[in-house]
Amino acid sequence: MRRFLFFAMAAAIILFSVIVNGAAPQKKVAFITIDDGPTLNTPNIIETLKAHKAGAAFFVLKDRIETYPDYIRMMENEGFTIGLHGVSHNGDIYATPTSPLNEMNETNDALYRLLGRRSMVVRTPFGSKPSLTDRQRELLTAAGYCIFDWNVDPRDSIGAVVDKEAVLRNLKEGLEDAGPTAVILLHDRKSTADNLDRILTLVEEAGYEFGTLDENTVF
Repeated sequence: MRRFLFFAMAAAIILFSVIVNGAAPQKKVAFITIDDGPTLNTPNIIETLKAHKAGAAFFVLKDRIETYPDYIRMMENEGFTIGLHGVSHNGDIYATPTSPLNEMNETNDALYRLLGRRSMVVRTPFGSKPSLTDRQRELLTAAGYCIFDWNVDPRDSIGAVVDKEAVLRNLKEGLEDAGPTAVILLHDRKSTADNLDRILTLVEEAGYEFGTLDENTVF
């Protein structure tokens, strides 16, 4: 009887909220994405993510797959998404209609040689909008790649010396504008690794749960 009354009261509270506010509170999900790795900072980043039980997608570069294979395996073993970020990480990736596809395929080949599997999750350097042409995007998607940008940029990679407090302010402002789905752009560098606990705490305090972006993610 007590159990019945508990559920009845809970249902009444939810119904009251819907009547008063027009809808039940919307779930807020944050997707942590980390570009340009792996680096020597990757293990610290992974440990902090684990401490917060936060998923993440690492968008990795071909040469760093080959330089830090153990860190790629660490990402794999901990269940993080491994996405592709290309080869050149400069304007060369956009030089021809086929160059983005060629770079992602080349990076994917390096990942396959290491792990025996491929990834269909990609982020092009500097974001696909407006960098990718319609034809470049068409070729990537026709090959089965899922392209992900972001809607929250804390600017953690601007300049040789990063102001960690500015990063937190930028993050807070970005989350306020992001709505229920926040795709957060971070970078695999020491300043971010050192600041990541505070970054993740701020995301949690803003009412977000952590999700893991992968090829099945639809916005």
